[in-house]
Amino acid sequence: MQGRLTGVALMMVALLVQGCATITPPTSEIPVHTPTALLTEVSGACRTGWASLAKESGDELDPSKIALVNWNIRKGSSSEWRDQLELLAKDADLITLQEAPLINAGWQGLDSDQFHAFAPGWRSRNSPTGVMTLSAATHLVQCNLQAREPWLRSPKATLATEYALAGRDKSLLVINAHVVNFSLGLAAFNRQLRQISTVASQHVGPIILTGDFNTWRRGRMKRLLSLVGDNKLQPVAFRHDVRKRFLGRPLDHVYVRGLKVIDATTVQTKASDHNPMQVWLSAI
Repeated sequence: MQGRLTGVALMMVALLVQGCATITPPTSEIPVHTPTALLTEVSGACRTGWASLAKESGDELDPSKIALVNWNIRKGSSSEWRDQLELLAKDADLITLQEAPLINAGWQGLDSDQFHAFAPGWRSRNSPTGVMTLSAATHLVQCNLQAREPWLRSPKATLATEYALAGRDKSLLVINAHVVNFSLGLAAFNRQLRQISTVASQHVGPIILTGDFNTWRRGRMKRLLSLVGDNKLQPVAFRHDVRKRFLGRPLDHVYVRGLKVIDATTVQTKASDHNPMQVWLSAI
């Protein structure tokens, strides 16, 4: 796939929605459900809406090889992030970003045919930032969730999107998470993981769970592994592992279910304080 990042500047405003939505191709008006308050728990639509949707768009991912990039881009604060992302995006089918700015000059001129989904988190004076998923096929469903940092009271976002797979009855669920960081206890961390687990547990097809989980202490990693085990997800191991670490523990992870890992690696970069992760998958 060539020129992965197209028309981002024109698409961004339409993506600033919360809740769950059935998504049509971008040439049509996108119907959305926007709740009046920030979501702190998983809505009924998120729990029940996945499997029931007809695959109306005819837009599908190739299940034989799905190329994923995951990266926390640190609010696009580096002058090098755009060039790095453009390089990573050349052959990617799914790109999951954390701390992605909705408005940034770096998006301009990045041509692509990808579809975009955005869940807002922290809002600066210039632009909201959050989790963003770019995809080679339009998503059937988008579900935005928010948690809140206990100390800073700033939002942390989770974005779940569903994709049709060519020749398969079961769709692919992609969960892109940026998990709360600044807390002494585990209560807020656990609440956000329960949101994620509730969405994952309702999906019967393959799943990719990816993002920045801020697993800088043993208790956090233990809770994440409990979620992973409950939903029969498997960790992706990286042949070259330079993931961002704090107190010796990696913060970024990819977990999969119903997918075979063909290859996985990480890329050293100065364009962010996190290093990008690349994973090549095929549906079992």
